[in-house]
Parts: sequence; structure tokens; C-alpha cells
Amino acid sequence: MAEFAYQDSEAWATTVKLAAAVGRLRIGSNLKAAADAQAHAFEQAGLACAYVAEGAMRDGGSQAAMYRDARASLARCRSWIHVLAAVTNEQDSLFGNELDLAETASRQLNAVLRSLDRGGPPAPGARPPAQGSRGGPPPRGGAGGSGPRFPGPGRGRD
Repeated sequence: MAEFAYQDSEAWATTVKLAAAVGRLRIGSNLKAAADAQAHAFEQAGLACAYVAEGAMRDGGSQAAMYRDARASLARCRSWIHVLAAVTNEQDSLFGNELDLAETASRQLNAVLRSLDRGGPPAPGARPPAQGSRGGPPPRGGAGGSGPRFPGPGRGRD
């Protein structure tokens, strides 16, 4: 049993692996841009870890928001890894492990977000979706409805 709830999360474990992998990268370039790109990628991977950990301790809409922020940080991390490859004049495949970890973590977060959207408890204070008198959404200008009428194709035109 983990000490904290987020330690049981596969997404958190994957983001930690990503941060460690990006932090261990050895770049054979003296360019400041290469060092900056690696530092930014590491920073974004670390932020993704933090967002996942924070999201695991929250409920409802704030949890989903944290997971979405983590997913955005992972996307920025991937982008910085691509920048690093371009600056060092290397193929993206050289950083394949890091890119794969970022993609895996993003997919894991997508799965968590889908499960929250489908069956998760509603956020506190959230309003139920609006429904018409028939139990469905309100009518939208159908027969007998109010509002302007526009001729359809081939009707009312000569």
C-alpha cells in the first residue's frame, strides 16, 4: 500500500519515469539552446508529476482540471524534446524512450479523464444538464416551434 493516493496511479509513475529520463539525458552539445530545451522539458515533466499528484488528492471538477493541466504539461514536454532534437541536429528517434514515456503518460491521463467524465461523481455545486419537457434537450426550430423559418434547399426559390 502506498503512503499517498497518487503513488498508486500509473500515470504518476510514468511521469516520474519521464522526468528521471529527461533529467538523465546527456547532450553532446555545448549550445545554450540545447541545455535550455532540456531544462524546459525536465521542468514540464516535473509539473506533470505535480499535477497528477495534486489531482489524485482532489475530487470532481478540480481533479479533472488538474489531470488536464498534467496532460498539457506532457504535451509541452514532448515539444521541448522535439526542440532539443532539432537544436542538437539529431533524429527524434534518439529521444524515442522519452517521447514514448510522454505519450504513454498522456494516454493514461486520457483514460482517467474518460472514466471521470463517464461515471465519476458530479462536481459539488454543479447544475444538472438542462432538459426540455419531454426529457430531452429543448426543441430547435422544428415543426411547430417558434423562431424564424428559413427555406430549405429547393423550397421557396425560383
